[in-house]
Amino acid sequence: MRPPKLLILLLLTTTVSLTAKGQREYSFSLLGGYTVPNSDEWSYIGGFSSGIDAAIGWQQDWGYEDTNGFFPLLRPKYQLGIRGNFTYFPNDIAGQRFGFCGFLKEPVFHFKNRMLLPCDTNIVTVLNPLCLEMDFGLAAYTNPFCRTPNPQNVFIGSYVNCLIQIGLSYSHMLRNQSRIVLAAKFAHSSNGYLQKPNKGLNYLQLSLGFSLPPVSINGQKCLVSCFDTVDKKSTSFLPVSNWKDKPFDNPAFRGSDIFFSYAPGIVMPRYTGASKKYFYAHTARVGWIYRFNPARAVGVNIDLTYNYSHTAVISHWNEDYNLPFYIGLAAAYEATYHRLTLHTALAAYLTRSEHGTTPLYERVGLFYNLSKEYRRVRHFVGVSLKSHMAHVDFIEWHYGIKFRVKNNK
Repeated sequence: MRPPKLLILLLLTTTVSLTAKGQREYSFSLLGGYTVPNSDEWSYIGGFSSGIDAAIGWQQDWGYEDTNGFFPLLRPKYQLGIRGNFTYFPNDIAGQRFGFCGFLKEPVFHFKNRMLLPCDTNIVTVLNPLCLEMDFGLAAYTNPFCRTPNPQNVFIGSYVNCLIQIGLSYSHMLRNQSRIVLAAKFAHSSNGYLQKPNKGLNYLQLSLGFSLPPVSINGQKCLVSCFDTVDKKSTSFLPVSNWKDKPFDNPAFRGSDIFFSYAPGIVMPRYTGASKKYFYAHTARVGWIYRFNPARAVGVNIDLTYNYSHTAVISHWNEDYNLPFYIGLAAAYEATYHRLTLHTALAAYLTRSEHGTTPLYERVGLFYNLSKEYRRVRHFVGVSLKSHMAHVDFIEWHYGIKFRVKNNK
């Protein structure tokens, strides 16, 4: 299976461009975890694992720009970065794992600690953050399913798989500004049903790490990313003046968008005797989204999905279902970091779902905004995983357009 090139591009576009400036931080961790069986009948995969992790992150300060200049947003600075890890599994069901991810690390709470730093005569207050961490990337397993030598591995059917990790981390600063880092994460690997079998492997993972003191590149302590509200060649579409100290309360950042998107996908059939190895799936979305501050938005949308694999299943089971589309209703939440948007949605089919599955499904995606924010019409591309109860249905490759329909000034 070839790695999805667009996913790799989306993960690395931001971080690769940051190597020449900003504040850089290197971290090293020891990993320990437990493989979680998907059901009781597969309890033989349960077991402990261990590994190592290395990461490099860049501190980000994301703000907006109006006719008065650049203003930082009122939220803690966050990190974007890349990490690589190796995990050893003693049971060798899927072999050993080599992972590579892009990650986002955003503080959700700060614990204050007073201490005397070197070369300082006064005791100062330092912040030790509790962070939400999200990793998106690829994982290579050395022992995928093979009918003869490895028949028990019904979870990982390909060498290359996606790797999604989400959890919390706590960083405690030492006197030399290095940090001790504790983290707890849930990790999932699967191949998006590009190759059977694909039950997926889930892990509960703990880590103990150490971050070196941050390095300032070219005298710049953090990278500044603008929320593009001004068209410098003409007039500003979202002028923000007299913002005082509360950009989140400024109505210029609140407004509605209507969006349309199309996403093709490739699906492997879920039953024996299928006429094809792969089927195509097409999903069209139309919806409404409301930004309640510069970085957060909620919305709803209708999904229209034509899945050739589902059509084959209906024919296989002789089911009486004649509608050409599966119709779903989704509630979405988005978090934006300059040009990158994390998209999550919980949805339910209004008609019916694939044979033998729940009508509920989820979508987790990473979108890249091609257009500047001041434009009324904006384009985006992205990749997402569509799943039923954390069991991946297929990978979607999105192209969409947003139309601003409301702007409170």
